[in-house]
Amino acid sequence: SYIIGGVSKNLGSNAHAGQGSAFVIEADEYDRMFLGLNPRIAVVTMMEHDHPDCYPTPQEYRAAFVDFVHTLQPGGLLITNADDVQAASLAAELPAGCRVVTYGMNPDAGLRAIDVKRNSEGGFSFKLLNATNAAFTEVALTVPGEHNVRNALAALAVAQELKLDAAAAAEALGNFKGTGRRFDLRGEADGITIIDDYAHHPTEIRATLAAARSRYVDRRIWAVWQPHTYSRTQMLLSEFTRAFHDADFVIVTAIYAAREQDNGFTAAQVVAGMQPANARYIPALDDVRDTLLAELRPGDVLLVLSAGDADQISAQVLSALRSTEEHHG
Repeated sequence: SYIIGGVSKNLGSNAHAGQGSAFVIEADEYDRMFLGLNPRIAVVTMMEHDHPDCYPTPQEYRAAFVDFVHTLQPGGLLITNADDVQAASLAAELPAGCRVVTYGMNPDAGLRAIDVKRNSEGGFSFKLLNATNAAFTEVALTVPGEHNVRNALAALAVAQELKLDAAAAAEALGNFKGTGRRFDLRGEADGITIIDDYAHHPTEIRATLAAARSRYVDRRIWAVWQPHTYSRTQMLLSEFTRAFHDADFVIVTAIYAAREQDNGFTAAQVVAGMQPANARYIPALDDVRDTLLAELRPGDVLLVLSAGDADQISAQVLSALRSTEEHHG
């Protein structure tokens, strides 16, 4: 059984009630929701201050994760990312009787990826080392981005704890097609590739753009970003200005308020300090669409980064390009 935050392309759903004893939940720290769980295995992929409307300070944010670690069942297992200092620090907070397994590319990781390299599928391949430095399986991912190597390691650590066959787990990861709105290839038209992504935190944006740059090495990358909530955009202002280095062109829309009231802060203030300097502030989504249709050219890659309603841009641009293609064809 599972409940996850997006629709799995392999399973066709974000939830399923199965027959086995295992229940996989993608937990959410917003509003401290994850503190209602009582896991046998808890995976923390990274820990970086977010949701300032719930956690005004990094200290309060970390304290919630410490509380989460203490929801582990007696004898439970914490799996943390050894490449993320904050996530790895949770090992020191482990309740008595619980265990920890670390994963990553860090030489100290208990489960480690080595020989990480790009493959012909646009993803990364790697060999897996266990704590005794024995290479016991190889994995070839089709989903792009180095962050997905770490996500795969986390899944393999869970599989190992559940005594699942390592080769079967590696094969399943190789067949993983990804999740809706996570580097979601919407289509291609007129030589232009359009991708939709849910990224709305600076680290997510950097990882998504790095994945695009690794897959589309010599192509022009356009990033359209719809900031999500005034509090997050304002609090992480300087991080956002530095998150777009792998894009050739950046368009920033008006902030998507979600649950918040307008506080007068606008995304124009992010654009003013943004690197690269060819970023533009175009508040209205219709104007963004029209700008893209006027300026995109064959070979370009368009990434729409939004946890709000800007994913409509990818659908509209794709539709317009396809009708132009048919007209010319």
